[in-house]
Amino acid sequence: MATNNYIAAIEIGSSKLSGAIGIETYSGIKIMAYASESVNGFITKGVVRNVDETGKSLNSLINRLESQLNDVTIEKAYIAFGGLSMHSVKSSVTREFDTYTKITQEIIDDMSLENDAVFAVPEGYQKVQVLPLEYKLNGDKNIMPIGTPTKNIQCNYLNIVVREQYMKQLEESFEMANVKIMDSFNAARIDADVILSEEDITSGTALVNIGAETTTVAIYSGKLLRKLTVIPLGSSNITKDLCSEQIPMSEAEQIKIFRGYTGAQQEQNNNNEKNNFNQIIAARMSEILQNIKYQIETSGEDIGRIVFTGGGSKLKGLSDIIADNLQSFKIKITNGEELSINNDDNLELTTGAITPTLFGLLSRGKENCCKENIPVVSTPVQQQQQQPVTNLFGDIEPQPEPETEKTVAKRKPKQNKNGLFDKFLGGLKKAGGDFLKEVADDEDDNSRDLFNE
Repeated sequence: MATNNYIAAIEIGSSKLSGAIGIETYSGIKIMAYASESVNGFITKGVVRNVDETGKSLNSLINRLESQLNDVTIEKAYIAFGGLSMHSVKSSVTREFDTYTKITQEIIDDMSLENDAVFAVPEGYQKVQVLPLEYKLNGDKNIMPIGTPTKNIQCNYLNIVVREQYMKQLEESFEMANVKIMDSFNAARIDADVILSEEDITSGTALVNIGAETTTVAIYSGKLLRKLTVIPLGSSNITKDLCSEQIPMSEAEQIKIFRGYTGAQQEQNNNNEKNNFNQIIAARMSEILQNIKYQIETSGEDIGRIVFTGGGSKLKGLSDIIADNLQSFKIKITNGEELSINNDDNLELTTGAITPTLFGLLSRGKENCCKENIPVVSTPVQQQQQQPVTNLFGDIEPQPEPETEKTVAKRKPKQNKNGLFDKFLGGLKKAGGDFLKEVADDEDDNSRDLFNE
């Protein structure tokens, strides 16, 4: 029987696979293991391209996590995914009544079922989540329709869809790693639960995750997700742009990470070169920010705040580029540094290793994902029997075979094939029996004679 409730969480990213194991404690989740694996191009823009390589990488990730635990096997996992193929599509269902009719839960449920039936899923996609938005009764918005009389009701829905083939390839990769997917979540929703406050999702906020190859924009208003879209641009585009200046990939990555954008600073040495780097970084990041602004403006929602997260948001000098492109918004940049992470004393974690997505997955997981391999403890007698026996010369004596049906059968004496020995024993038994019977009869007669006297 398992003594701990282990939660396994895996985040599917464009640059790496990240995994963590946590156990439930009275004070929350304690992280017991963490590992990450580079995807090396077989996952691009959040989409599994090579099933076999992804399966191998997942298997390596699982082995590394298990190596940090004592006698534990990971059998299941909660996963979070995003990717270029994921986006939202709005739909609506309307009901008309002849007279004023009080709305019931049954009517709301029937409308939801009707949306499932009539919503036209784009070809090649599958629906992974449906979120009810606002209700309109007699043309007016109503957040609590149940119990309200009306002659008509309209419910708007937000349908999250993802390319069907992507989901099949992702599931096949996990099958190769012998890990069952307990549940899958939209990474943007997980991030929102961890990062955004109730005021954020109520007043109007865009949560933007700048990843390696994609940028996800999730727009919240009135406590609801109103729009979800994925832009096919990320921080790796900056690296590629720097490489166009005949800079090796590894060096370009270092320039992006450690130098970043220095704004209007004037450099004394190699001024032209460094200014050129600034222009390249600013140009690409401005393109990403302008795409974000467009998605917000076309959402139809009143958004006054943008919260940035993800690896790309760690770019040095990003706030200066944002100030040039998104002047009308309040800005916050966070990467989960404020998360209250409780990890095991033997586990060392670098800053930002546990992303908001992983943290949220661990918090959402409820069912045990691991099997504890409890070792069999032998008794003192068994331990003594297991010790090697040596003879006078110090050589180890051969040990007797364990007691099995075969060894018991071997110990039974073999019967004489001709049966003569058995007949001889039978004769002795018969003769002895007759002799004892005669003695017993004589004693009995003597006893009777004495009694009669």
